[in-house]
Amino acid sequence: MRVEWTDELSIGIGIIDDQHMKLVERVNAFVDAVECRDDRKIEETVNYLIGYTIQHFGAEELIMLRNGYDDFKKHREEHNWFIKMVYDVNKELLDKGLSQERLDQVRELLVSWIVNHIKVSDKRIGEVIR
Repeated sequence: MRVEWTDELSIGIGIIDDQHMKLVERVNAFVDAVECRDDRKIEETVNYLIGYTIQHFGAEELIMLRNGYDDFKKHREEHNWFIKMVYDVNKELLDKGLSQERLDQVRELLVSWIVNHIKVSDKRIGEVIR
């Protein structure tokens, strides 16, 4: 269930592609931590995702704004949804922990969202800006 970085995930904007690679690495770290049931690593990875996604989304949104990207608002809503989801997972983790079933659910959601978001929404940024 790991994400493999391929050219299909590249959007053609160097800084964004580099950040996406780091994001994929962290999602894979989460997948590994869930499979090993390493609670410390799960918490560490979720904390990292909170900070890094905010930083990455900010950079991506700045590029969209500077280039007059026509679908900025919709794209930003997708980012906001993801940040809220990761925040909620972190809150659950801190408040009561996560069951294996919930961890599996979050793992699947992270993997599918990242891949689909990059392949569809982010890919379009690269196409429009170039």
